[in-house]
Amino acid sequence: MDISKNSKYVFFGVFIIVTILAFLVIKSFITSLLSGVVLSYLFSPLYRKLNNVIKNKSIASLVMVFLLILIIFIPTFFVINSLVKESLPLYNSLRSNEFDLSPEILNAINKVVQFIINEASKIAISIPTFLIHAFVTLFLFYYFLRDGEKIVNNIRDLIPLDEKHKKNLVNEFKNVTYAIVYGLILTGLIEGIIGGLGFYIFKVSSPLFWGIIMMILSILPGIGTSFIWAPAGIIKLLQGDTLSGIGLLLYGFFLISGTAAILKLRFIGKKSDIHPMLIVLGVFGGISLLGFVGLFFGPLILITFITLLKSFLND
Repeated sequence: MDISKNSKYVFFGVFIIVTILAFLVIKSFITSLLSGVVLSYLFSPLYRKLNNVIKNKSIASLVMVFLLILIIFIPTFFVINSLVKESLPLYNSLRSNEFDLSPEILNAINKVVQFIINEASKIAISIPTFLIHAFVTLFLFYYFLRDGEKIVNNIRDLIPLDEKHKKNLVNEFKNVTYAIVYGLILTGLIEGIIGGLGFYIFKVSSPLFWGIIMMILSILPGIGTSFIWAPAGIIKLLQGDTLSGIGLLLYGFFLISGTAAILKLRFIGKKSDIHPMLIVLGVFGGISLLGFVGLFFGPLILITFITLLKSFLND
């Protein structure tokens, strides 16, 4: 009996078991992990500039964590506050039927309101889980900023390829990630301009402010501009301004979100020099699998597969 050979089998079996257990441990937080990676990459240029001023990496990373919290929570606070201010008077008016609506329309509105209440209840129940995931994301964001170079170098050393193929793989990662960040920021800017213009056309108050908010929400993970223009259109309808309400909803769907989706794919494809078919499959397949972070990791997974396949076939 070859003891050395049996030891290798035992080691391999233990390794497989531990790998499965490790996956089960982090499975619930894969999205948080990937969100931390994406956010750290998005904010790394700003972090490097801050680190030139604040020489201590830990303090600079902590400042970035607080900055990220402000960037996410301030727009969210303004949006929710504005929606509540607009919605409560409307809800009271609908309950007293000040708009003199037919029973059929009132019944439909009540169903919509009940649906919103049910969804809000689900969200309220999931708040503890959300806070845990948010904490994990911010925690990882901090360490990815502070120790990013060291982590990347360690991962690079673990890649089982020769130096040439390893370099190609890392370059592909950089190109695709840069293209997605470029596409997100440029599309967010355009989406904010189109959104603010739409709010001005359909006489929504503070169009410049809402345009800036839409630009920010377009870039942030898991949130989109529909979080702004859809409620604004519905509120217009409930206020009796049917033309503006329908017009804003159509404008938001086709011009704000629709144009942004097309531009995003175009910008990403142009900057990454990847075939549009791979971009579409990667982006939409990634979003379906991982949510917002799939926008980044969907194309990266496909590019990694193709790069590894080329390496395998060439060897």
